[in-house]
Amino acid sequence: MNTDPSRPDSAADRDTAATAMRHWRAGAASGDWSRLVAMLDPDVVFHVPVAGFGGIQQGVAVATRFFDHLSDVLRADLTVTSTLRTGERDGERVGFEVSVRGSMDGRRFSQALCLVFLVRHGEVLAFHEYIAWPGGLAAEAA
Repeated sequence: MNTDPSRPDSAADRDTAATAMRHWRAGAASGDWSRLVAMLDPDVVFHVPVAGFGGIQQGVAVATRFFDHLSDVLRADLTVTSTLRTGERDGERVGFEVSVRGSMDGRRFSQALCLVFLVRHGEVLAFHEYIAWPGGLAAEAA
């Protein structure tokens, strides 16, 4: 166990990232993002390719608004296909390559994306979403 508070505890931080990803998957499937939001640092920084949330965003209130938006428009099953980890001075950065199948605004879709979390001491300090194709893949036929 790391006893130096100035350095991240890699194992604990990897667990935090894995938990955040589980909560992201559950939120996408159910529309309940509350467990993920509870993990966010008050000053969380994020970037997502979603209209209305362009550019770098900051703060748990803005993140909550983003997840409320997703609750209204998204239901999807996410499968983690790969994980990449790197320790950093300010925390552990963990990326999850994900395949997604679901509906957004009532239209079926599938796409690949990458979610990257920066975590430290049990909190998500930042998250970034990168999609494989601008706008995702074309909607599947119903």
